[in-house]
Amino acid sequence: EEKKEEEEEKKEGEEEEKKEGEEEEGEKKEKKKKKEKKKKARTKKVCAMKDEKRVRRVALQVAAETPDIKPFNASQIRETRHVLDEYDEREAAIRERASAFNSLESYIYVTKEKLEDKPELKAVTTQEMRDEFIEKLSAMSAWLDDDGWEASTETLREKLFELTSVGDPMFFRMKQQLERPEAVAKANEMLAVVDAAVANLTKKMSWLNESHTQMVTNKTDILRGWLANVTEQQEAQPAHEDPVFTADEVYRRFPAIEDALKRLQRVKKPEPPKEKKEKKKKKKTDEDEEEEEEVPKDEEGEEKKAEGEEEAEKKEEEATDKESESEL
Repeated sequence: EEKKEEEEEKKEGEEEEKKEGEEEEGEKKEKKKKKEKKKKARTKKVCAMKDEKRVRRVALQVAAETPDIKPFNASQIRETRHVLDEYDEREAAIRERASAFNSLESYIYVTKEKLEDKPELKAVTTQEMRDEFIEKLSAMSAWLDDDGWEASTETLREKLFELTSVGDPMFFRMKQQLERPEAVAKANEMLAVVDAAVANLTKKMSWLNESHTQMVTNKTDILRGWLANVTEQQEAQPAHEDPVFTADEVYRRFPAIEDALKRLQRVKKPEPPKEKKEKKKKKKTDEDEEEEEEVPKDEEGEEKKAEGEEEAEKKEEEATDKESESEL
């Protein structure tokens, strides 16, 4: 029992020593932390003192000096204008040459692609035509890569004209091959519309006779005959040759028919004939007889005017018919 009590006392003593040691260590750690905080605060103050910049302001004295610029005299103005004109001319020449070079180069590449890929162009050219033109384009492309960089503007334009003189007729035939059928179809539609309009006008305006409607029907008949003739010739013409007629030639014949139809619509209804005044049986004075003589004169003048207007209209119709025949 005594041994047990001694052991317990020892244990209690050891535990008390441990607690005292832990308390001492905690106090030491707190002291270290306080010292470290003080050091950090000191370093911050030192850094802040270093970062502070001292500014010293000094008043500066500024003096502005403007040069005395004298105006140009007449000779100086002429010289500067001459220099500027020369500069503009050089710039214009450079732009023109660059434009001529680009036009030639783009024409070569675009035309090659169309000759190889466009079926509409193949339809209006033969294989020989396309092969010869492609060879010419290739030779021109090689020349452009070798000597074209130093060629003048006139030379580049001449080279482009050599190519367009061969290629433009091909593209023109292709364009007409596409536009001609549409123009013929529009012409037939226009003729049908005009015929229907003339028929309606004759129903509504009963005073219209054949002499009036002929100013329209003559022109429509001429257009129908011309279309039938040229379309038949075009069908017999090879596609790689120049066209017999163009779409523009068809459209140019429309205005004459439209003007004739407008004139037909403007024909007015004739006025009924005026009855002549019966002469009085009684004797009249000389003044009354003179008045009676003037009345028929006026009527005769009106009849003559009407006849003159009809003759003028007939002459206009004949002139337009002759013009259309001469176009055919």
